[in-house]
Amino acid sequence: MPPYSPRRLFWAGPIATMAAILVDMAYFVLTKAAGEQYSMPLDGNSFQLAPMQLITPVLAILIAGLLASIFFGLLLRFSPKPATVFLSVSVTALLLSFGGPFNLPVATMQTKILLSSMQFIAAAIITAGILLMSHQSVKVP
Repeated sequence: MPPYSPRRLFWAGPIATMAAILVDMAYFVLTKAAGEQYSMPLDGNSFQLAPMQLITPVLAILIAGLLASIFFGLLLRFSPKPATVFLSVSVTALLLSFGGPFNLPVATMQTKILLSSMQFIAAAIITAGILLMSHQSVKVP
C-alpha cells in the first residue's frame, strides 16, 4: 500500500489551506493592531497608496492551497517519490514568491518583511498539512 492516499489528500488540502488562512488572518489582524499600515500601491507601479484589505492574503492562500493540492495529487499519481518532489518544488516556489513583496515600489521594508512572513507561515502550514494529513500512518481526527 502506498504511504500517501489520494482520498486523504482530498480532505488534507482544504483543511491545511483553511488552517493557513486562519493563522495568517490572526497574524494580519495582530500586526495591524500593533500599528502596521500595510500600505500598498493602488496598481502595480503607482505611487498612490491604499491600505491592503484582508481579502488579498486570503485569496492568495486559497490559490496557493488549491495549486499545492492539485500538484501533490498529480505527484501521487505519476511520481515514485511524491513527497520529495513536492517539498523541493514547494521550497523553490516559496523562495521565488519572496520577490513579490520585495519588489513593491513604495512599501516600507517593515511591510515587505511582514508580507514575506505571512507567505512563509502559509507555505509551512499548507505544505506540512498536505504531507502529514494525506499520509496513511497519521491518524486524523
